[in-house]
Amino acid sequence: MMRTVLLFCTLIITTSVNASMPSYFNEDINNEYKELLRHADNMLPKTDKQLAYLPSFFPFSLLDIRPTKLVNNDDLQAFANFNFGVLGSRFLNFNQKQLSNLPSISICKKSKCKQQRIELIKQFLAGSKSEIQMLRQNKNLYIVQQTELHVFRINNTFYSPAGLITYYPSKQAGFVPSGDFKLSKLDEAPNMLTLSEATYALREQMAKYNVAAITKVNKESLNIIFGGIADNHWGIVINHNSTIPTSGDYSHIGLKYDVVQKVSDNSFYYQTN
Repeated sequence: MMRTVLLFCTLIITTSVNASMPSYFNEDINNEYKELLRHADNMLPKTDKQLAYLPSFFPFSLLDIRPTKLVNNDDLQAFANFNFGVLGSRFLNFNQKQLSNLPSISICKKSKCKQQRIELIKQFLAGSKSEIQMLRQNKNLYIVQQTELHVFRINNTFYSPAGLITYYPSKQAGFVPSGDFKLSKLDEAPNMLTLSEATYALREQMAKYNVAAITKVNKESLNIIFGGIADNHWGIVINHNSTIPTSGDYSHIGLKYDVVQKVSDNSFYYQTN
């Protein structure tokens, strides 16, 4: 599927909408995505180094674009691969074959690998109980992502030593990040400073156990994502108060579960693909 995506993805850069484009890409969404591409080009200096920007493609990082207003799971999954094809070919300096194979680094099919992941997950949960409880209870937090301790995302704001950039969902597709944003300094945004301080201990634990991002599924449930690229994520959903999903079901962000294993009565390990 990824090879097909890579052959198709250049259309978004050079053409307007036509019959070959997927159903969710109308003219307005096409223009929103092109605006996003221009913003990404301005944000990230050009480099010939391969994979220099790979961390920016990890779950909920700067180049892991989410179309938050799309509702069809097939469209959401297809867009995850489409976006990786477009931006990966633009920023990772890989050829199409290398790029199409890259997301597979997140795939684990063998039982030994899966058990190692589950053991890491259990260690993180045991060592981060108070921090996870804080996240569940804080109504002002719904996404915490971390690339490095001082380069991270809280909700739709990306923090770095250079300053803050807050993204607003695009009007049609709800792209986040998008071409609609605001730049600010931390000392000019007391609310952002408060959220940064509130999540510091959690982000320390995330760094210790290599957790990529944590998102709220609902008021109780959390999706703890340890790694992934494009539509390939792995992690655990905790405080899940309904039926444990099975392979073929979709996650709350529209990615199809490939592997699901019950960890407790209200939590499950997963891998999407």
